[in-house]
Amino acid sequence: MAYTEYAITAELKPFVKSIWSMENEPGEVPTFSMRILPDSCVEMVIHYKTPLITTFSNGLHNDQPKSFVVAQMKSFIELMPHGPYGFISIRFSAQGAYHFFGIPLKEIVNGVVSLEHVWKDVAKEIENNIAEARSGAERSSFVQNYLALQLRRNGEYDQAVDFSLTELYLSKGQISIEELAFRTGLSNRQLIRKFDQKVGMSPKEFSRIVRFMNAAHLLRDGKNSIYDISYLCGYYDHAHFFHDFKKFSGLTPGQFQDRTDVFV
Repeated sequence: MAYTEYAITAELKPFVKSIWSMENEPGEVPTFSMRILPDSCVEMVIHYKTPLITTFSNGLHNDQPKSFVVAQMKSFIELMPHGPYGFISIRFSAQGAYHFFGIPLKEIVNGVVSLEHVWKDVAKEIENNIAEARSGAERSSFVQNYLALQLRRNGEYDQAVDFSLTELYLSKGQISIEELAFRTGLSNRQLIRKFDQKVGMSPKEFSRIVRFMNAAHLLRDGKNSIYDISYLCGYYDHAHFFHDFKKFSGLTPGQFQDRTDVFV
């Protein structure tokens, strides 16, 4: 497979973590399987060849739409091709995604949602332009021009949400929601409502994913034992750590360490 990352314009860089594409090489038999774990990001994907198949943690599977958004995930998904594949993907940071979408992100959380549902008729225009582009650089340029337009239309800042997300990352998911609410001058209920709108899940759910991500990266690093990682990541006992890890990844920590087809 051919994987390419593209430079991001200065206007989009505060909101977009990466823009990348992947397609099969000439003569490649398009067979692979990869498990994608919750990573606190929002992803927008536009296919210009055969869409992939998504299998959800409950075992249900379907063909991906031609273009779609994957908002905050609460469990893993698995991807595999069933024909020649090629797509470009935009990965938004948790702080960045809400600037581009004029709907509450709770409406599209934990699923694959057609871009047509989010951006209406414009989705077809995007799909057509991506399909007709002659190179990855041309696809990236078109996507970034359109994102810049959407940012100018919908861009808005929620200081309480942005501050809270930063604190959750800095604490690796170990700051309490009560402390976040206190620091932002909001009630717990007000902060939860803002997170539903701008992030797609509650602060508590988001903090669990951030803590899980930290644990997964420490496991990949391999410098600490599983039980030390449980303690370092703030789980109150090992059973709680194993339960959360299984919920988000479908794997035990040990199984995760042994797999090379799992991405977080």
